[in-house]
Amino acid sequence: MPVEPLLILGSRSPRRLQLLQDLYGCDRVRSVPPANPQELGFAGLVTDDRIRSRLLQIVQQKLEGVRSRLSAGSDSASNDVIICADTIIVAGEPDQRVVLGQPPAKHWQNAVRSWLTNLLSGKTHQVHTAVLVACGQQVQQQVITTLVTFHDLSPELIDWYLATAESIGKAGGYAIQGKAAAFVAGVSGSLTCVIGLPLQETSQLIRSVIAAEPGRT
Repeated sequence: MPVEPLLILGSRSPRRLQLLQDLYGCDRVRSVPPANPQELGFAGLVTDDRIRSRLLQIVQQKLEGVRSRLSAGSDSASNDVIICADTIIVAGEPDQRVVLGQPPAKHWQNAVRSWLTNLLSGKTHQVHTAVLVACGQQVQQQVITTLVTFHDLSPELIDWYLATAESIGKAGGYAIQGKAAAFVAGVSGSLTCVIGLPLQETSQLIRSVIAAEPGRT
């Protein structure tokens, strides 16, 4: 039987790494984030189609960065599987969408307070995670969407959450797998999509690109 290929995660996210390792084992998963952390932005994009298209551009850019790092080394194999992903929160009405990535490093409390108060409290928002999986010349990608509804959040509850500093580095300024679970009235779709890597869809993409590799049956 063919040896199972190494899974290379093109991300700095410890949450994505943990999800993959839980599913495939620590020995089979390796993290190789792109060398350049700069990504395309969403300025001026207010429709769902354009936002999803930009999200796919971002994971394609990540793939190029990971392949560049791997080509500079000598310990990668041609049948390694590269997995890149990016997650955003999208709030607002159709044709007036607002994209929430990670809060800014400076004054993140003000940004997250505004997001929670004006865009997320008592409303349903979208969580998009774009996943790209590549093996050799085989590349497949997909945008997975989950709907998350928040309870009405009081100023006191928001103050409490900001004091935890859990918002730092989280898309939309919250971690559904953490203390922000108290905010959630309902989830429609993949929970792991909200955490950062939809496992069912990702595993399907991995199986698909491996099966399409020449020489495999």
